Amino acid sequence: MYDLAQSPGVLDWDKLGAFMAQHSSGVHTLIAPRRPDQASAVGAELLREIYSILRQNYDWVIVDTPPGFTAEVITSIDHSTDIVMVGMLDSLSLKNTKLGLETLDLMGYDGEHVTLVLNRADSRVGITPDDVSTIVGRGTDVSIRSDREIPRSVNEGTPIVATKQSSGAAKAFRSLADRYAKAPAVGPAPIPSAPTGVRALIGRRR
Repeated sequence: MYDLAQSPGVLDWDKLGAFMAQHSSGVHTLIAPRRPDQASAVGAELLREIYSILRQNYDWVIVDTPPGFTAEVITSIDHSTDIVMVGMLDSLSLKNTKLGLETLDLMGYDGEHVTLVLNRADSRVGITPDDVSTIVGRGTDVSIRSDREIPRSVNEGTPIVATKQSSGAAKAFRSLADRYAKAPAVGPAPIPSAPTGVRALIGRRR
């Protein structure tokens, strides 16, 4: 993505495709900047152009954003049809999850299109999965139990859904994917124009 940002000329599908890596499964990936100092080259305006092109050429576009509501993350939210919020069984994570859900609500994002995923859902840290709905204000949609195969699959660069298909983690990830793969087809949301004023800091079309 950093190299793309530095490339001169008009951004179109052919140019964007040249900067994307392809996995053996057929998935294409536009990789994030490798160093923190490169991130500033990727602004909200570039992301709007990228998302507009991607949604015209792919059935599914998944964006892995950093935590927090930066201008770039808000741009990603504005262009999304669904959001997956990930939390863990510790007080700080659940506090941030609650704040994140409340912020999405303030932005006017439809809560029916927000999926709550609880990672390491079987951790014994004094907070149970049943406590999550009380703390966060809504129930968990998908729970992923701890599995030593997950860090191994990350280190090896092979998805656990491919290497350990019968594992609990793989089944949880498939159930997450099924929430969208089996959902009725909907048209893409209209591409929003560049926000201004308060809307540039936080806000979404209602």
